[in-house]
Amino acid sequence: MSLRSLVVFVDPTAVCEARIRYAARLAVQHGAHLIGAFVMPTAWRNDHANAFIQGGGAIKEMLERQGLAEREALEGASRQFETLADRETPSFEFRVIPDAEVADLARLHCMHTDLVVVGHPAPGGLPSSWSPEQMLLSSGVPHLIVPQDWRDRPVATNVLLAWNASREARRAVTDSMPILAAAASVAVVVVDAEKNPMHGHEPGANMAHFLSRHGVNTRVEQLQSKGEPIAEVIRRYAAEDQSDLIVLGAYSHSPRRELLFGGVTRTLLGKVTIPTLIAH
Repeated sequence: MSLRSLVVFVDPTAVCEARIRYAARLAVQHGAHLIGAFVMPTAWRNDHANAFIQGGGAIKEMLERQGLAEREALEGASRQFETLADRETPSFEFRVIPDAEVADLARLHCMHTDLVVVGHPAPGGLPSSWSPEQMLLSSGVPHLIVPQDWRDRPVATNVLLAWNASREARRAVTDSMPILAAAASVAVVVVDAEKNPMHGHEPGANMAHFLSRHGVNTRVEQLQSKGEPIAEVIRRYAAEDQSDLIVLGAYSHSPRRELLFGGVTRTLLGKVTIPTLIAH
């Protein structure tokens, strides 16, 4: 598998710059096509004062004002994306998703790409009613979440792979393989391995061997939580090792595919300080 198409969700805000730059640089690294997706907001929904407007003239004025706000948002998002993308990557396009059709079209645009890039904190360019977790479960496409203050930092050169020998973690390995193979270093991090018999006799070693056969420069790090939350152990190690990407599998406890992710996943996604790729 190779990384050939990325979609980044954009908005007209200044904090969007970090995720566009990250997506563009990742696209350049892999020779991928970059798609900027903008969810056109419906200003009417966000202006509760309009509920009390009466009279033909007032309604016409309101519609003109809302139309202007929507056009300005579209122009702002398009201009920012195209300016930044044009500096970084030769292959890109900008797409608009109408708010009224967002439930179907946002998922559709994701399903025909290799990776979805969104921002943190929420909504990070996604529709206000959606979360990266919800889009991930809906589309099955891995999501890379970029914190808004991640500016002019390395892009996926020193990667932390959170390995717990689960199906979801294995899925994350497959979905991120092009990024792992291109990284200078990948740490296979195992926490409290003795509590999980699925790791085998030498926790993390088999995965490291597997990755090395794919040309990944890998090492194994076995950590102990000592009663501390596992998510915090991973966060601290990532900071100490100067990781610039965390890769993990996100799993759900719910047979109805509700957004009930495990505690480690929920905690890591609750406060993203390092770009994080999640797969399911």
